[in-house]
Formats: sequence, structure tokens, C-alpha cells
Amino acid sequence: MSERNLFLRGALILGIAGIVSKLLGSVYTIFLQNIIGDRGIGLYQMAYPIYSTLLILSTAGFPVAVSKFVAEHIALGDYAGAKKVFRVSSVLLTITGVLFFLVLFFGADEFANWFGDRDSVYAIRMIAPALLVVPLMSAVRGYFQGWQRMEPTATSQLVEQFVRVGTILVLSYLLLQWGYGEEFAAAGAAFGAFTGGLAGFLTILVFAWTRRHYFRHDARFKNKIAPQPTWTVVKKLCWYALPVSLGALVVPLMNNVDVITVVNLLKKCGFSQEQATEMFGLLTGRAFKLMLLPTTFASAIGTALMPAISAAIALRDKRLVSYRMEMAMRLTMLVALPSAVGLALLAEPIDIMLFKNNEGTQAIIAIAAATLFSSIQLTSSAILQGVGVVYIPVRNLFLGAIAKLGFNFLLVPILGINGAALATVISYLIATFLNLLALYKHTGVVFDLRTMLLRPLFATFFLAVAAYGVVEHLAPALRAITQDGRLLAALTAFTAIGAAALIYLIALMVTGSVTRSDISAVPKFGPKLAGFFTRIGLLR
Repeated sequence: MSERNLFLRGALILGIAGIVSKLLGSVYTIFLQNIIGDRGIGLYQMAYPIYSTLLILSTAGFPVAVSKFVAEHIALGDYAGAKKVFRVSSVLLTITGVLFFLVLFFGADEFANWFGDRDSVYAIRMIAPALLVVPLMSAVRGYFQGWQRMEPTATSQLVEQFVRVGTILVLSYLLLQWGYGEEFAAAGAAFGAFTGGLAGFLTILVFAWTRRHYFRHDARFKNKIAPQPTWTVVKKLCWYALPVSLGALVVPLMNNVDVITVVNLLKKCGFSQEQATEMFGLLTGRAFKLMLLPTTFASAIGTALMPAISAAIALRDKRLVSYRMEMAMRLTMLVALPSAVGLALLAEPIDIMLFKNNEGTQAIIAIAAATLFSSIQLTSSAILQGVGVVYIPVRNLFLGAIAKLGFNFLLVPILGINGAALATVISYLIATFLNLLALYKHTGVVFDLRTMLLRPLFATFFLAVAAYGVVEHLAPALRAITQDGRLLAALTAFTAIGAAALIYLIALMVTGSVTRSDISAVPKFGPKLAGFFTRIGLLR
């Protein structure tokens, strides 16, 4: 595969793995909600944002920094330098992981008090051991990503998720069967972060052993570049990792804004503790979960983009840098735009199919637009950080978080959890707009609006027509098959998604939004698919 398509292949591998992982996440949420109820989900979700925050602090942006600097060293033939980056980062991540495990485990009581429900202490304490293994695993993933080899990351990610989901469902069910309450079942579910992290770590160690030649290049090749002192490597990693860490920290910070404000604001509006926590579970366990699925692909693009841009910059190949920037934004729009529209149109049948009722439908509709803005924000941040503009995306996302806090106080008392969802949309819209301004200012790249926006928008129109047609006209006919509301919603949702996806893919190929080269980059099946679509006249 050509060097240009190596980035696309890596993004697709990570994107597919990420989507499968998110689908597993959605599936387990359905069963977990059925097992422990919305209040149990609320307690479980209270533990995750603080864990995510401390995980980001413990890794401190090092995986991204590792992939960037490893890619630069490899592009210049400095294999010993790449390995040294990995060794230094592994030691630092092990130390920070242990420190933040101690903070979370022994500070669980204080965190639970902040969140407004003391019963969350058990879930917070049981999720803490994951910080002992996940940071070190991230260093190994970052090293492979620096080589632009995404299979180890993708495989370990899938194993981690399968084991995590299995632990969540089994432990929560057994604890309830043994007579423990919702708070202990939520704690058992939270423990899945540790078992999943341990399984993912062991998996990537297997990759490190079977592909150990990636760790031995310094012994086989004579380096022409003088080795850097360890302290210099530490400073470089910390200098680059800090803004990346701060940027990643803002996302769980937004979640923590909801954790701290939504339940307390709802209680001030007259809802009971149980009602407020249950409504918070609707917001986080339904709307936010569905919003995060499409943004997984944007995260994968950003992960693959960072080392790809860094390598191209190290080689001073401006055309390759520009090409990868444009491809990253184009792929983001091709996925995010139809995802946002489809989620809004199919919110009700998806809500009923996954969660038995439509109580979260309005929140899902309200947050659908955040799918588009969040995806663009992720990709544009990765581009800016890849070209060395590392602090501006952090500032922009932080401004979005401040807006999120302000609009929560304004909208939650008026609209309830729908107000929190709308506040999320506004926050990502602000960060996205500021990122795009910075992207134009610092790179000078002017994206082709016809390729980037108009063609995907045209194809999305046909997707919307197909989805709407199924919901409005086919759904009544499906009632002749079954009167079961949940089964009817599932048939409607799957039929609409299938029809819309097919129409969208055809429209993309007809308009030239997707090329033969794009299809060929799909792992294993790409060349055959490209040949088939060419023969039937959809690709040129």
C-alpha cells in the first residue's frame, strides 16, 4: 500500500475497532440498565468521569506524544531515539498511574460527596485499580502508533472492551442475585475497567513479543543521529504532552460539569434524589452514549493523523502534510454529518429498541448535532497539534467547557436534562468554530467546500429521505408482523439504518465523494469492493 494510503488504512482499522467497541458499549448499557435500573446507571456513570479525568492526568497526553516523537525519529532513521522515547515514557506512566490510583481509591468518599450521592463511593473505589495498568498499556500503544501500525492498538482495544463488558454484566447480575443493592451492583460494573484494562495490556504484550523486531532496530541499524540525554527526552515529552493532556482533560471535565451540576440543579427544581439521579442516568446512559458512537471514528482519525503528519513534517513533505489534513477532514465529514442527521431522525425507535421506552428521545434529538461538532473539533484539534500549534485547541475547548457550565445553569432549570444536552451542543459548536479559524490562520489551508461539505450534504439529504420514508411509511406496515413495541422499534430502526446507509454509500460514489483509492484502502476487502463498484459503474 502506498505511503499516502497508509494513514487512511490506519484510520479505518482504528475506526472499525472503535465502532465495534462502542457498539459493545451500547449493548452492555442496554443490559446493564435492565439489570440495575436508571439509578444504578447513574451511580455507575458518576464513577466514570472522575476515573477518565485521573486517567488523562496519569497518562498526561503521553501516548499521543510518544506516537509523534517515535514517528519523527523513525522518519529520520533514528531507531535508538524512538526506542528511548518509549522507555522513558513507560517509566513516567507507571509512576503517575500508581499515584493517581492512590488518589482515587483513598479519596473516593470525598468524590462521592461532591457528586451529590454517597452511594457512588463503592463504584469510584472499584474503578481505581484500572489506573495501575491502563497508563502503561497506553505507552506500548503509542509506540506502535508511531510506527503507523494500528493493529496492536485496535486488537487490544477490542479485547479490553469484550472483557470489560463481560465483567460488567456478570458481576452486576451476580451481586444483585446475592442480595446486594444497586450501589454494590454499580461497583461490580465499575470493576470491569480493571479486568478489561488488564486483558488489553496482556494482549498488547503479546504483540510486543511477536513483533519484537520493532523494539530491536537500534541493534540492527547504525544510527547517524547522536542520542539525546534522558532528561532532554523527558522535557520534550512533557512539553508536548501537557497541552494534549489538557485538551483531552476538557472532555471529562464537561462530563464532570454535568455530574456536579445536573443532579443538584434538578434537586433544587423540586425533584427527589432518586428522581434526579434517574434523570441523570437518562442523559448519560442514553443520549451521551449514542452521541459518542459516531465520534469514535473522528478519534481514530486523530490517532492515526498525529504520527502521519509528524512523519511528513520531519521529512519536510508539505504536499503530503496538506493531503493528509484534507483527507482527515473529508473523512470526518463523511461520517459525522450523516450520523448527526440519522441520530435525530431515528431517535425514538433507537431509544425504544435499546432502552425499552422513549423517555430519552428528546435528549437524544437535542444532542444529535453535538455528534457533528464534536467530530470536527476532534479532527481539527489533531491537525493543529500535529503541526505544532498545541495550546490553541486546548484554549478553544476550555472556552467551550465554560460555555457548557453557564448554559447548564441557564437551561437545566428550564428544560431539565434536555437543557444539559443543548448546552453540550453549544459548547462543541463554539470550540469547533474557534478551531477552524485557528486552522486557517496557522496552516493557510483552504479546504474545498464542494468536496468537504456540499457533496456529503447532498448525499446526506438522500439518506434523510430514506430514513424518514421508512419511519413514516414502512413502520405502520411492520405492525402487521408484530405488536411488540420494542421489536417493532428494532425492525424500524434496523430497516431505516440499512436503507439509509445503502442510499448514502451509492450517493457518495455517484457524486465522487468517495474514490476508488478510498475504497481500496479498506483492510482486506477494499480492492475487491473497489473492483465490484467499478464494474457496476458506481466508481470511475
